[in-house]
Amino acid sequence: MSGASGDAALWGLLLAMAAMTLTLRASFLVFGDRIRIPPLVRRGLDYVPAAVLAAIVAPAFVLFAPGEAVDLAVQTPRWAAGVVGVAAALITRNMLIVIVLGMATLWGVQALVS
Repeated sequence: MSGASGDAALWGLLLAMAAMTLTLRASFLVFGDRIRIPPLVRRGLDYVPAAVLAAIVAPAFVLFAPGEAVDLAVQTPRWAAGVVGVAAALITRNMLIVIVLGMATLWGVQALVS
């Protein structure tokens, strides 16, 4: 598709995605008091922030290009920050402390290595 029909299709798709997103987000506000969430699901939702953080951070530890040598100057700060973050999580169980200590370790080791 090209030209005006392609532009119209693109705008239609963008508007449809915006409407779907708005509908999904508004449904929690509109129907939130009427829907009872079972206790098991509610307990499971407590782990969502930690799971999302792990999904964002984990690829940094295992991202190696196939067939290329591992650059220790790049990997060492990441692994040091990961070890400190895991230790902080086990000791404090506080996500904010984990993030602060992990980032401080990452930046500190990066400054030492480079």
